[in-house]
Amino acid sequence: MAFKPLSIATKNRRITAITNFSGVDYATQRFKVSQNRAIDILNFIYKDGVIQKRRGIEELFHVENTHYIPVDFVKGILETDVYSENTTNFNGIWSFVGEDKKEHLVAHIGKLLYEIKNIGQHNMSISPIRFGTNIVIFEGNTYVYAYEFLDYKSSAFVGANKLYFLGGNKYMCLRFLDGAPLLSPVENGVNTYVPTTTISITYEGSAFANRASLDKVNMLSKLRKNELLSGTQKVDNAIVTSKNFEYILDAPIVSETKQDLADILIVLEEGGTI
Repeated sequence: MAFKPLSIATKNRRITAITNFSGVDYATQRFKVSQNRAIDILNFIYKDGVIQKRRGIEELFHVENTHYIPVDFVKGILETDVYSENTTNFNGIWSFVGEDKKEHLVAHIGKLLYEIKNIGQHNMSISPIRFGTNIVIFEGNTYVYAYEFLDYKSSAFVGANKLYFLGGNKYMCLRFLDGAPLLSPVENGVNTYVPTTTISITYEGSAFANRASLDKVNMLSKLRKNELLSGTQKVDNAIVTSKNFEYILDAPIVSETKQDLADILIVLEEGGTI
């Protein structure tokens, strides 16, 4: 089999002349971008015989690459040899007032969350929101522990001075209590509301009548709480209030229908102590 040699002669070269260069196009899919537009360069345009930067795009933040070790969302830090380097793509940015009554600017850059401080000043900083204070030195680079999200456009909303962040692979809550960021999963989190079923037993001559309240299921929590109120009654002309009883149910909603419901753990809590 004979192969035809590749010719690099001038007559075999194909030259594309762009006489009306119209700058970069970030809004259109790359394979649909017009021939006189660029897909990924600084936003320059050919005008008045020279190539010049088109007005409207300005660099506001410059982010250096961050070296990090991913943290498990449930178990926290794990012994791992996964050393990662973050990208610098901006996937979202939000400003909100935290529980410390201060305004905070938070950005989703690459796969990590960052806090931006001292904007407009010489000491402006962009630092990742870390998990703990431990660091690891590996091959001359400093690695921090951090929760890892998807490198894709994300969304968030503010409620009760907290930022609820949806990073594509996990639903998180970001809080600022004393200036330091606290990032934790919403699913089965310590601040996630536990639905409560309350039923009362009325004694003869009690101070209140029968009542019951049934909270809707919260799919973000595996816990359910059943509360029994015994009410108040008169004993020897004295008002006596019986203690409340709370039954904490762990994971009553099962993912596998064949799982035996008898395996559900029930903890009896009386008077606020276990």
